[in-house]
Amino acid sequence: MAGILDTAAAVAVIIRPARLIGFLIPDVTIEETARDNLFITQHPVEQGASISDHAFAMPVELEMTVGWSNATAGIFGFTYIVYQEMLALQKTRRPFTVYTPGRSYQNMLIRTVEKRTNAQIADSLIVRVILQQVLIVSTQVTSTGSAATQASPQKTAPTANLGTKQLKPSNGYAGNGA
Repeated sequence: MAGILDTAAAVAVIIRPARLIGFLIPDVTIEETARDNLFITQHPVEQGASISDHAFAMPVELEMTVGWSNATAGIFGFTYIVYQEMLALQKTRRPFTVYTPGRSYQNMLIRTVEKRTNAQIADSLIVRVILQQVLIVSTQVTSTGSAATQASPQKTAPTANLGTKQLKPSNGYAGNGA
C-alpha cells in the first residue's frame, strides 16, 4: 500500500497539482488561511532613524483544512495511510515546500495536525494542519582588526586575557544601609 503514496509523490513532481503539502496531494481543500505578520517594536523610535531596524517579518503561518477519501485510491484504508504519512512528515522535522494556487511556501514545518472524525465522514480523512515557516539564514565571522588600527580601542578592541586579578575589599554600597 505504501507504493500508492510513492506513485503520488512521483506524480506530484511531474505535474504540480493545485495544492501540495510536501508530497501529499489533498483531494479537497475546505479552507486555507495564510498569515504574514510584521513584528513592530513597541519602544519609541528616534526621528530620522531607520524604521526598518525596528520591524521585522515573522515566519509565515499557513492553516489548511484538507481532506482525502478512500474512494480516491479505490482502497479501503487509503485515508489511514495518508494520515500516517502526514504524521511522518511532521516527525521528520525537515523543511519542505507547500504549493497552493496563489503561492508557494518554502521551508515549512507541520506544527499541528488535527484529525476530524464523525459518522458522516467515517470513510474520509479531514485534517486541519497548521504549518509554520522556518527562517533559514547564513552567518559568517568577521575580524575587528588590531587595536593599533582602531580609533577607540578601549571600546572596540577584542577582549584580551589580562591574567588573574586580586579582589579588593568593598566599602559597601549606598543601598545596604551602611
